[in-house]
Amino acid sequence: MDLNTKYLCFVVLGVFCLGIVYSVLSGGIQYNTPHEPPQISDAKRHWNIINNSAILREVIMNIHNIKYEVKEEDVCIKTLPDCIIIGVGKSGTRELIDFMSIHPNIVSKSNPYQIRGGLQSDQSEYSNVIHQMPCRYSDQINTIKADAYLQQRDKPAEIFAMNPKVKLIAIVREPASRLISDLTMSTKARKTIHNDRYISNSKDMKNRIKYLVNIPYKELPVQVYKSIYDDGLERYMKVFNKTQILVIESNDFKYTPVKVLKRVEQFLGIKSFLSDEYFVLNTQKGYYCIRKPDAYTKTMVCYSATRGHSKQMHVDKKDLESLKEYFRPHTERFFKLLGRRFDWLN
Repeated sequence: MDLNTKYLCFVVLGVFCLGIVYSVLSGGIQYNTPHEPPQISDAKRHWNIINNSAILREVIMNIHNIKYEVKEEDVCIKTLPDCIIIGVGKSGTRELIDFMSIHPNIVSKSNPYQIRGGLQSDQSEYSNVIHQMPCRYSDQINTIKADAYLQQRDKPAEIFAMNPKVKLIAIVREPASRLISDLTMSTKARKTIHNDRYISNSKDMKNRIKYLVNIPYKELPVQVYKSIYDDGLERYMKVFNKTQILVIESNDFKYTPVKVLKRVEQFLGIKSFLSDEYFVLNTQKGYYCIRKPDAYTKTMVCYSATRGHSKQMHVDKKDLESLKEYFRPHTERFFKLLGRRFDWLN
């Protein structure tokens, strides 16, 4: 081998060695060693979603029963309601009582949640009401919901006669949006009261709103009156101590359920239990569901797919503002009675 050939081999070998060094330092050579998969935030991981109200209630009861420890010699007995959710419909009353029922110290009447036959009784023991309630232990609270009680004039006196120490919870929604939700639901469930027609499109909704805001107060249909909260709150405040009434804003509960449920725990005087552990945000729908206790799968259980989240008909901004202006005097008075404001009029 001549001198030039030896020199060329030496140069090639040197370049090859330098290439290896560069590859190692730059990560170009991959070794067959175990490595961690890329980290994915919890919110982006796939969730198995079950849309079934019956299964949701079953999961809630399973959590409740597992977490409750019966005290020795304690007896489960039926009693009058200790807590009543007095309204308002289309604001989240069902979600509220169900989510509350996860708590081991809260017992709720299963579906239907209301007491049949009302609260009036000729007997001092209110046997009809007690018969419909679930049994509870001495450290538990019996709860029912009644969507229309806030507006019903005779209910404060009836409830006080039945149990003067009862706790009352009202969950309320911005009045105009609550009414629109109610009207939207009526297109599926029943004919509207105006000309016996369905609200089948935006024009029908516009005409309905125009009709409703011109009805005299004393002749208001139930759908509209449900969005007027000041009269009902005033009636309850005349009968019950303010410390017995808790008012929850619907959006606060929808977007921060645990924060609201902590307030409920304090209001009822029970231990702190409810936490983020039991809830998960359904990002497809924008509301919270129950996290199914399962170590092997990521499963959330929600209400049926159509529950409370059907698409509402388009309402013109001008019509929406006219509704808000219609409710404004009652809303302002409600805020004054309550002693705080919600972001409803902006």
